[in-house]
Amino acid sequence: MRMGPALALLLFVTGAQAQMMPLGPAPESGFAGVWRVIAAQSAPWAKPRKLSKTDAPLLEYAVDFETNEVKGPAALACGQAKYASGDTYPVHLFGGRLVLDKDGAALKALDLAWGGTSTYRVACGIIVRDYYMGEDADLVLGEGDVIYRLERPTGMDVEQYKAGFSGPGFDCTHARTTGERLICGDAALSKSDAKLNAAYRVLEKSESPESFATFRASQRAWIAYVMKICGANVPMPQDLGDRNPIVECLNGEYGDQADLLGDLKIVKAGALTIEPRMRFRSQANPDTEESDVYPWMNGGTQAAAFNNFIARALKLDRWRMDDKSLFRYGNDVDDEKLHARRFYTVDRFDDQVAAVAIDTSDFVGGHDEEHYPTSFNWNMAKARPISLDDVFAAGGGWKKFALVYCRKALARRTKDDGLPADLEYSELPKQVADGANWSWGKDKASVTFWIFMLSGMPSANYNIDIPYRLLRPYMKPDAPVL
Repeated sequence: MRMGPALALLLFVTGAQAQMMPLGPAPESGFAGVWRVIAAQSAPWAKPRKLSKTDAPLLEYAVDFETNEVKGPAALACGQAKYASGDTYPVHLFGGRLVLDKDGAALKALDLAWGGTSTYRVACGIIVRDYYMGEDADLVLGEGDVIYRLERPTGMDVEQYKAGFSGPGFDCTHARTTGERLICGDAALSKSDAKLNAAYRVLEKSESPESFATFRASQRAWIAYVMKICGANVPMPQDLGDRNPIVECLNGEYGDQADLLGDLKIVKAGALTIEPRMRFRSQANPDTEESDVYPWMNGGTQAAAFNNFIARALKLDRWRMDDKSLFRYGNDVDDEKLHARRFYTVDRFDDQVAAVAIDTSDFVGGHDEEHYPTSFNWNMAKARPISLDDVFAAGGGWKKFALVYCRKALARRTKDDGLPADLEYSELPKQVADGANWSWGKDKASVTFWIFMLSGMPSANYNIDIPYRLLRPYMKPDAPVL
């Protein structure tokens, strides 16, 4: 006679009891809190098969065991939970389904002890689930013909993990490589991967196919590079101490990449757009990565001239790390990993002006990271760059005004930031006179300055805004930025 599910559960509760404490409202401290479902496999009593996400729907979820409540996926959640703990003997594990495991092979495969297995019981009405403590301190749960493994969250940002989906941006049933398995198993790394995947998908939906193709190629090259430098392209280390440095390295790299892609935006002016494109390359000697995000215009006849200008100005026909005049480094970099990174922001984009601020962030060995900001201002009507001569009237009075204004503003800003008083201002006139330091916004100009400190402290850059109402007396009536 076939038993109904409720009767089977009741028989399981009464027939499989071993040394269990009475049910109560609070979980034991060793069980309470958040656990993550990090792995799933076919149960020993079922026909072996490769699981899919459909077969293992609890995979990649976090479960929170709290007083009177289990938070998590619907299958495990319970609003009136009762808890007990104790030991379960092998013949009673999983409702007696391992009773034929005479040689203990199934127990060993599940990492469960041959003697009594520490058990945490959760009762939700007539539904009872037993979570078994494995010898590696993970929890083992049987649901139907699937065995799930739960782990305490590890890595950075653990305290912020809550119940619910906790997986990365890919299906962990397909995790095969060491890197993929470590991402699935680490809470913070899964979070970074999910964030990176979300940013990547936003670009896929919003960019033109041609521009997104540059991200697809770059991301593939970046993943291969990161797995190599973090040591994740080898068989899974058995020792936790050997795995932790790999996870830590991947955490840093994935977090940085997620922030980079998440900050990228597509801006529009009528039918025109400026959207990001990307390229990535690495080399072994010296160990260098080059990540280049650059602007590209689409949607109208003005785009071709702008894109040609950007390609020439940024020298997109070459890689910066191949040219020491663009990316300098010495011969004593030892084992340091260098990077040449370039990114941009759009300060203004309308039918008059496209103002793009370009910044490079280079680590070339030693202690400091080098930044080189510059601005490109494009005359949309005339399809050419905007020079300072296009904006200001002849005579040079604007230079004196801008220098005095910016010097006073810099003195206030550096004082507020607690910088020493021994600032080197001799380069200010040259910086004011360089059009690459000016960005023309809608109602103000922004001038970028590098400040050097005689005390030997690192230099710093500042953007000083000058409202057009103050600059107007020095500007031409037909200045393209007005």
